[in-house]
Amino acid sequence: MIPSPALPWFELARFRRSRLTRAAVVAVTLVPLFYGAMYVWANINPTGQLDHVRAAVVNEDELIQVKDRDGKEQPVAVGRQLAGNLVSNDDADNYDWVLTDAKDAQRGLADGDYKAVLTIPANLSKAATSTSGDPADAIQGNLDLQTNDAVNYINGTIAKTILQAAKGALNAQVTETYLDNVYLSFSDIKMALDDAADGAAKLADGADQLADGAGTLADGAAALADGNRKLADGAGRLDSGAQQLAGGLSTLDDQTSALPGQTRRLADGARQVADGNARLNDTVQGVSGAILGATANANADIDRLATQLDDLADQCEAAPPAGTDCAGLRQAANRAGELKGFVGGVRGQVTEFSDGTQQLADGAERVADGNAELAAGVPRLVASIGKLSDGAGKLAAATGQLASGAAQAADGADRLAAGATTLADGSDDLSAGALKLANGLRDGSSEVPDYDKAERERLAETAATPIENAANRVNPVQNYGEALAPYFIALALWIGAMAIYLLLRPLSARAIASTTGSVRTAMAGYLPGLAIAFAQVALLLTILELALGIDPASQLLLIGVSLATAAVFVAINQMFVALWGGAGRFAALVFVSLQLTSAGGTYPIETAPPFFNLLHDLLPMTYAVHGLRAALAGGTDGVVRDFVVLALFAVLALAVTVVAARRRQTYTVMRLHPLLQV
Repeated sequence: MIPSPALPWFELARFRRSRLTRAAVVAVTLVPLFYGAMYVWANINPTGQLDHVRAAVVNEDELIQVKDRDGKEQPVAVGRQLAGNLVSNDDADNYDWVLTDAKDAQRGLADGDYKAVLTIPANLSKAATSTSGDPADAIQGNLDLQTNDAVNYINGTIAKTILQAAKGALNAQVTETYLDNVYLSFSDIKMALDDAADGAAKLADGADQLADGAGTLADGAAALADGNRKLADGAGRLDSGAQQLAGGLSTLDDQTSALPGQTRRLADGARQVADGNARLNDTVQGVSGAILGATANANADIDRLATQLDDLADQCEAAPPAGTDCAGLRQAANRAGELKGFVGGVRGQVTEFSDGTQQLADGAERVADGNAELAAGVPRLVASIGKLSDGAGKLAAATGQLASGAAQAADGADRLAAGATTLADGSDDLSAGALKLANGLRDGSSEVPDYDKAERERLAETAATPIENAANRVNPVQNYGEALAPYFIALALWIGAMAIYLLLRPLSARAIASTTGSVRTAMAGYLPGLAIAFAQVALLLTILELALGIDPASQLLLIGVSLATAAVFVAINQMFVALWGGAGRFAALVFVSLQLTSAGGTYPIETAPPFFNLLHDLLPMTYAVHGLRAALAGGTDGVVRDFVVLALFAVLALAVTVVAARRRQTYTVMRLHPLLQV
């Protein structure tokens, strides 16, 4: 049965008696406004007012000198740069940083003048540049951030977030500078590889030329070896002739050693030895003919030998083979010249001797009286023969040395040819290897990137911060206050409902005293409270939107959820007071504390202990906050469920109130004499 409008009106009519009672109704209507609007206003945008919070930065960093690519020293002061960025940053979401010393910073942190103190260590610049040297010297810099939880706990989290942002920007800048040098070194490496490739190509060309020269040298050495072998053969034949000449002269020397005495005796008995002289003439003519025949081509052979020895000595001195006596070749050439003169002298003497003996033979009888001269000249002839014998011995020794030297020279020339051939082969290998190296270096150079300044800056910036923040809020709200508004609205409407039943009676005394049914009695106490609650909603939403700038995503949904929340909270508070009277207000306080802690209005409910996660789905404020969030931020998923659950709580609370009304219409001893009167 729908209750008569008269019963709710009778309950409200009580407050028309005086200004004070009417003011009480207005005050109750304004209670949610004070709670909701003040809470939202106080938290409207706290992070956007951080520039009103003073913080201190203490820069103890020491300036260092770092050599650039050209070897010039450049000053680096990372701490000064960081401090300057903080102090000069006037963003509303950053602290008001003040540059000061350590003593003033600690004093301000202790008395709350500074909400945070950032100390930049003395080695920050050194640490920031330590990656460009020896890896063993690389260190990390540490920024010291101090906050005072005794002043404010949340401030520590905010300061840490700001420091992370500043440190991230500083790290990105340091990394960008380091990477710029790395990319710049790529160009140096590419240039070095190109230069090395050019050098390897030149080395290959030089190796080719060396191989050609070594081949020519090998051919020349082979020809030299052939010439030396021919020289050795000629020197061997000359040595044989010289040995025969030396043997003949030695024999002649031995045979003529007694000639002076004989000539003396000959002078005495020339007549007696005429026949002997004839035989001697025959002998001398034969010997002379043999000597002249043996030495007929000696001058030409000696000239060729001298020329070959001179050439061989020149070649030997220009490129001395191992184990060859070049000085001996030159000495042999000089001796060959002396030998030519000596052989010429010998030929003259032999010719003279031959003529003399012929004359002796022809005019032996006519020169009997000239035997005295012959006796005087024979000693000189004997001496000349001795000298000729000695010279022939020397000639034989020299030609032997010449033959041995020519053979050694031939062996050395063979070794030289073999070495030159090996050198030519090695030079070919060197040329091929150098060409392969040049090609490899050019290929490597083509693989090394060469960035210009703009490309280096873009790559360094991208590599220093490869991932940027790309936070995208779905159904965003404009500020912190609007984000907490659903929580504060629900709290304000609950406080408003509690205040309503501090002023109104949950059950009309007139209805209880009459024969009115329990349903009409319950509704008679509910509808006046609902009317005041709707007035509370109207005032609260008007101030939030017009004065505080709250902009809902759905105006109708906001109004609908707010009215539904007010209706549920009024019904629940009526139920508590109707059941237990003054003790019911205490129950309402306990119930709202459970709702506030399990509604998930600030932090996600998953961060709360399991007990509050269990209550989260069982209490009405959870659904009220969810519906209000959907109305303010957007998104309608679960809104129908919210209305259904709130309606179920309202029906359940009204049903309990009906039971309480029925109990109140029945008087018992306990009602007449309650144990506890509140």
